[in-house]
Amino acid sequence: MTQPWHTSPAANLERAIADFKSALPGWWFSVCECQVSCDASCAPTRESPHIDLIPLDDRFNDGFHADLEQPATLADALRTVMAEALAAIAQVTA
Repeated sequence: MTQPWHTSPAANLERAIADFKSALPGWWFSVCECQVSCDASCAPTRESPHIDLIPLDDRFNDGFHADLEQPATLADALRTVMAEALAAIAQVTA
């Protein structure tokens, strides 16, 4: 049986944050969870060269968002938005 969301440890979150910061330096991110989902959002800041992609694709202004149904982890949610952002960068800069 899966441990309830409010007592589950934040498994692998530190590694996911380190990976995110390495892959997308200068981006902001947030993560949160509730009994329904684990969520994450991210977008570039002025300190990121990707801020220049806003005129090419609204997602860089609106941000990337994940809403993963429980059971999920905060690390999964952060890795999901990171993957979406990296895919969008590759698509727009190809």
